[in-house]
Amino acid sequence: MGDRFPNDTRLGALSIEGYWGVAIKGPDGTCLGVLAIMHSSPLVPPSYTEEVLRITATLSGTELARQVTQANVQTRLRSKNRALRLMSRSHDLLMHTGSEQQLMEAACCLAVGVGGYTAAWISQRAPDAESTDSLQVMAMADADGDVASWLSPTQLFIARYSAEFTERALYRQRPVCIECLDDESMPSGVRQALMALGVEQIIALPLHCAEKHYGVLTLYQQQRGKLGHDELPLLQDLANEVSLGIESRRRQQTEQRIQQAVARVAKAMSAEQGGAFLHQLTAHMAEALSAGVGFISLLDKHDQDFAHTVTLYINGQREDNFAYYLPGVPCKKVLVEQECIVTDGAAIMLPGESCGALDWVSGYVGRRLNDSRGKPMGIIGVMFEAPLVEVEMVRSVLQIFAARAASELERQTDEAKIRQLAYRDVGTQLPNRIDFMRHLASQLSAPISSPLALLLLDLNHFKEINDTAGHDTGDVVLKVVAERFASVIAPGDYLARLGGDEFVVVCHGADADIALATAQRLCESIDKPVDIGQQSFELSVSMGVTLYPHHATSPQALLKYADIAMYQAKRQKLSVLHFESWMGQLVSEKLHIAKRLAVAIAEHQLRLHYQPQVDLRTGQLIGAEALCRWHDEELGCVSPSKFIPIAEERGMMVALGNWVIEEACRQLAEWQQQGMRLPGQLAINIAADQFEDDDLATSLLAFCHQYQVEASMLSLEITESGIMVHPEKAIAMTETLKGHGLGLAIDDFGTGYSSLAYLKRFAADKIKIDISFVRDMLTSDNDRVIVATIIAMATTLGLETIAEGIEHADQAEALLSMGCNQAQGYYFDRPLVADHFAERWLT
Repeated sequence: MGDRFPNDTRLGALSIEGYWGVAIKGPDGTCLGVLAIMHSSPLVPPSYTEEVLRITATLSGTELARQVTQANVQTRLRSKNRALRLMSRSHDLLMHTGSEQQLMEAACCLAVGVGGYTAAWISQRAPDAESTDSLQVMAMADADGDVASWLSPTQLFIARYSAEFTERALYRQRPVCIECLDDESMPSGVRQALMALGVEQIIALPLHCAEKHYGVLTLYQQQRGKLGHDELPLLQDLANEVSLGIESRRRQQTEQRIQQAVARVAKAMSAEQGGAFLHQLTAHMAEALSAGVGFISLLDKHDQDFAHTVTLYINGQREDNFAYYLPGVPCKKVLVEQECIVTDGAAIMLPGESCGALDWVSGYVGRRLNDSRGKPMGIIGVMFEAPLVEVEMVRSVLQIFAARAASELERQTDEAKIRQLAYRDVGTQLPNRIDFMRHLASQLSAPISSPLALLLLDLNHFKEINDTAGHDTGDVVLKVVAERFASVIAPGDYLARLGGDEFVVVCHGADADIALATAQRLCESIDKPVDIGQQSFELSVSMGVTLYPHHATSPQALLKYADIAMYQAKRQKLSVLHFESWMGQLVSEKLHIAKRLAVAIAEHQLRLHYQPQVDLRTGQLIGAEALCRWHDEELGCVSPSKFIPIAEERGMMVALGNWVIEEACRQLAEWQQQGMRLPGQLAINIAADQFEDDDLATSLLAFCHQYQVEASMLSLEITESGIMVHPEKAIAMTETLKGHGLGLAIDDFGTGYSSLAYLKRFAADKIKIDISFVRDMLTSDNDRVIVATIIAMATTLGLETIAEGIEHADQAEALLSMGCNQAQGYYFDRPLVADHFAERWLT
């Protein structure tokens, strides 16, 4: 034997001379080993030796095959049971762990402690890492480690050398299983290192959910063996459970941040309207997203290639606004595509007008702001110092802030349009009467007011131009006159058109001489005829001049005295006339009226007349308005337009208003006793002074109780200017009155500027369109547009509208077509005494 097998040292050591071997095969023919007989001397076997060896080899092969099969079955059962134990605990893993980090650590501990794997770890890329950066171990567990959730040095080496399989699983997004380290396709250095470390089996499972990748769960065993048929799917289910848990927690974090953003939007709504609101909204937006920059920009009205920031916050500080050129910057893409996202390197794309203040920016997200018709108004955006990672969360939160910002910007635009209609004369583009009164009031109420002169101008015989050349030509003439007047007044002086052919000039800091010089320039400015087409018109003007504080200290008195002086100038055929003391007889008359009015209120000498309010659709009575009338033994019938302003000036409105309330309640009770009931509500006018009275609600309810009248039978009409004196107090008062069942209407709407932000908070039922707009709505495009705007706005706010001063059927039809269903005026009936009203409308 030694000669035939010289390299077999064992044969030599045993001094083997004789050898007979037979292959041991399994039932399937697989070679399982060798059965041999050996002897130190040459073999001389009997004839049956070969048969005995064959039989013995067959029996041995059968037994060995059985043992191998049983071992494989037990291995598979152990693997399957291990995976099943993991799955049975995975639901608890999701339900009873807190953060994402705790979830990953618990998953690794579960794989080791319950699953029986030697070690487990979860690898992820850092949030701001590039796709080429290596994965980092974020959570781990080691059966041999002394500290929970921490790999021993041996396992750290294993994690390092198995990184290639982890990366492969992440890249391919399917499991990578290494069941035999003898695979020659593995890099030799990796194979040798892992074998030296005792690794027999490695499984790398990608973590992904909803098309998002969350890393890789890696497991390894020190026991040799193949994965069972059912083990890998069960391990994949475990990886899916972990992925779902990560997805769920990240989604919850996103939802929480979105909820916080909504809360910040709600908090911003408590700010003042306008610019303050947008500043606060932008600051909250940047804070909610942890953004270094938050901004809102508006498109330039004249050049769509430019935008202007209206609010800009950088690192929590409000910065100065600036205009910037849109082409080539991310904001331009926002306008085109609705949204622009730059995850990194945004600084080089930002506008140069920022002067380097944003060179540190990496991430950018911008969204287009559209109006209710879908047209772009501007851009809202945030910027980040670090590369942008949580793109979807930022998009969702920004969308919430964008919706609120767009709503506020559109509201401001609508208010500006209404302000333009209410405060600007359409024909001449000059301020109108309402704006003039506001301007004058603001000048006189300034803490330190300076003298001024008020010049009231009226074009002489202008009606003849309208009658002969038509109103269109007359409007052109007025526009030319306005331009000439504007060209000769001093810088800082104020020019307005009060209506018709009346203009007014306020000369700030002027005395009588300066006022006279200004008046002379105004007269000379229209000395030259006004040529319109083939027609030429000669014009002249009459002017009345009053001085503050010499003649009066209130806007109304200054204007009235100027009006008196102007009509005196017309009567005397003069161009200019200063107000003089002899013209003050009217003031004396007012004082006399005030004294008589005080007596009339105290002795109940006033009377209420009742004007019906009707439904324009049916003509049916839906209520009435109580109007105060006064017949004095000495003065005769005194118009409300004369004694009401006097009562307001003299502080008599509370007493007068209380009498009106009591008399209205008494009359309603009397009609009830007579078997008549007023449909709807009886409207009572409440003056600003009375509305400011803290005892209004108490007095009103006391009168209702006294006369057994339900409070819901009354409606209070409060002037628009009255509720804006102290709007917050007015809001509280309207809520109190509304809570007792009283109706509330905003009277003379359109004659004063009230913020829409406050208007929607008033507990009003109805808006009353002022007669000044209704009167000329069929002939004045401006008035018609204002009426239509008021009706549309009221409809949007859920309020009814009622128009006053209807004198013709055409007015009623036009209002009904615009959506106004209620009206009152002489077209339906004039104000009547109680008996006549009951006879005509209640029987």
